[in-house]
Amino acid sequence: MKKEDFKFSVDVPVRFSDMDALGHVNNAAYISYFEEGRVHYLHNLFDFPKDDASALGIIVLDMHCNYRSPAYYGEVLRVHTRVTWLKNKSLEMTYLITDVADGRRVAEGSSVLVAYDYSARKTTEIPAEFREMISSFEGIPPIEG
Repeated sequence: MKKEDFKFSVDVPVRFSDMDALGHVNNAAYISYFEEGRVHYLHNLFDFPKDDASALGIIVLDMHCNYRSPAYYGEVLRVHTRVTWLKNKSLEMTYLITDVADGRRVAEGSSVLVAYDYSARKTTEIPAEFREMISSFEGIPPIEG
């Protein structure tokens, strides 16, 4: 996984509240950094209103994080985000977090997301227009299934 593989990124400053007693970013904070990358990716690609978190209706099914280098208060991290595969009801996003100042790899991970109808409380298909936009942006074909 290289920075060049990603077409989208967002910078996230390390907050004091992200720190743990050992003086570095707590492991749980990286999941929120992935979330920042995911939310900004979707809002920018689909031009959703910033106050509409349910515009696409997705839930996280699975999340992984590999920690590569500690991060510290005051650093600015760049969260690179992309969709690596896309199916009828689900997709995988991968993330690479680097330090803006020195470019070091801080963490990497992935999440599987499922389209979800909150009113019916069940999975649903990703709307065709959203699948087409993601497929076009990422240059990946949708996978049937």
